[in-house]
Amino acid sequence: MADNMQTLFKSSKTAGAMLGAACGDALGWPNERVRKSKVPKQPQGCLHEFRKWYRRSGGRFFPHEEIIEAGEYSDDTQLILCLSRSLLKGEKWFEFYTQVELPLWSLYERGGGGATKRAVNSWQDGIEPWNPNRKPQEETKYFKAGGNGVAMRALPHALYHCDRDFDKVASSIFKDGATTHGHPRALLGALVYGYALWASLRKESKLSYGELIEEIIANEATWSPIPIRDNFSQDWLVVAQKHQKNYEELWLSTRDEILQYLAICKSELSRGDLSFDDEVLEKLQCFNKQINGAGTVAAVASVYLASRYAADPINGVTKAAFAIGSDTDTIASMSGGLLGCINGSDWLSSVKSGIQDHSYLEKTALKLITRQTESVPSFEPIKRADLMDWIDKVISSPDLLSPDLLEVELPDGRIAKVNCGKTQKGRNGKYKVEFRRFITSEGQTIYINKISKGNFVCQQREPENVPPTIQTTPNQPQGVVQADRLNMGPKLPVESIEKSVAFYKELLGLTIKKQSKESVIFNQGLVLEPASFVKEFRSQEFRSLLYVEVTDIQNRYHSIKERGIQVVTPLENWKQSKWRFFRCRDFDGNVIEVFEKQYQQLKLHMEATDRA
Repeated sequence: MADNMQTLFKSSKTAGAMLGAACGDALGWPNERVRKSKVPKQPQGCLHEFRKWYRRSGGRFFPHEEIIEAGEYSDDTQLILCLSRSLLKGEKWFEFYTQVELPLWSLYERGGGGATKRAVNSWQDGIEPWNPNRKPQEETKYFKAGGNGVAMRALPHALYHCDRDFDKVASSIFKDGATTHGHPRALLGALVYGYALWASLRKESKLSYGELIEEIIANEATWSPIPIRDNFSQDWLVVAQKHQKNYEELWLSTRDEILQYLAICKSELSRGDLSFDDEVLEKLQCFNKQINGAGTVAAVASVYLASRYAADPINGVTKAAFAIGSDTDTIASMSGGLLGCINGSDWLSSVKSGIQDHSYLEKTALKLITRQTESVPSFEPIKRADLMDWIDKVISSPDLLSPDLLEVELPDGRIAKVNCGKTQKGRNGKYKVEFRRFITSEGQTIYINKISKGNFVCQQREPENVPPTIQTTPNQPQGVVQADRLNMGPKLPVESIEKSVAFYKELLGLTIKKQSKESVIFNQGLVLEPASFVKEFRSQEFRSLLYVEVTDIQNRYHSIKERGIQVVTPLENWKQSKWRFFRCRDFDGNVIEVFEKQYQQLKLHMEATDRA
């Protein structure tokens, strides 16, 4: 019995850590590049709600906008998942990570840092980024890379090696960190944050105020040495010392820097309510543009916020996400991961369903804590040319214009369903951006876009004689199939808010506008209420019929049948028209009429005409 309780305890902490990291990432990402002076103060109560936002991409030569849906995460969570899948390969994790996961990540990364992307380019060429045979300037950039890109992905190491000595965790973090960063600020920042995660996961009693900071300071000798316990780290250190003769001195000075930051945290926490978070974060250099992206800064800032808000985790993550002027998505993600290790997952119940890929994140966390490794068949390293050939094939495939397309194979062998997004063309018509959304069979969502040069001015054709009932959405999310707005907003009484959200969001494609413990409001107008809602009415039974339009009706229909959901009317044409529909019941017996969006029929007809 005690063993079962211990397993449940660790499972909750593990799920909370993974979901907390993604939650902080999604909350903080929209604020990452916002100037502190440009943002008005906002009421604290509404800040933890996810929001849809627009991200500028493509640089100066190929500018375009990506629409980031509410709750979607950035490179922080992407790399946590890349590393998690690699660790689950067992002894071959490092090879799989550097030869498959990182090269493929370059194709779908969202907001990746410069140091990580430069290192990944090197791995795509089959060369370690610290290799002396690289160009001197490239090697120098690698050993000067001290950003938080290592610390932000340290969580899987702590989860996977939770029941082992920290030496094992440290070696794993160091080996991973060296794949992309060479400066002690990156590596030692990841080690001190990794120790905080590991210690919090293993702690069974309630964490007292400021206790975590004191434990990290007291155990400096555990997390601060260079982990040179295997041939890899010893060989790497030889190269590092050749490049920079005082490397070990630099490591020790970085350790002292971290201890100074931790002393500030301890002092400020002792002041209680007299301490102000923004002032503390400023002392920790979070708003200093010169070093606020350093691994040391992000690590200590997240430890401080997790310590201060251990009893109020959602506000701790929110504080990090809205520390405008800092690296908001990474600090919020790291704070969320640490708060999950401290508190488990219950504090995320009100926001969990709004987090991108929340089910997949939970499953991955459970696999890590139980070390469910997979046998690794022989695999071929993914090269840059392989990725380019694959994306050209997928983007140009005429099958993608068919609504019946179900699956494609990703370069790493995973199977995914694919949806087309709306193509954007440059203002001068000299380039276009094509968007695709992939949902893997395990449940991860991946967005990929392709920029093509050419003359695309004459290829743009506007619909003629569009029926007045057809609605076009000028800012429809790229790579996302989204239902039209409903003409009405009915309230539905449901027994389980969580199951109903999964039905309407994941199966029918509706998007959440606002969610609380008591109700959910979708952007399309639908409102879900608890079953007790019907007590306000006199009738003994309260059932409703809902009408929804979707773009990929074939896929939706198959998904609903596969889930065993009751189909009332099979997929067929509506009366004498070519407009397809079907009827099903949701989990509470409400009848749902699902119609194919009329604009989709027109679009397919036009594209067929273009190809002819």
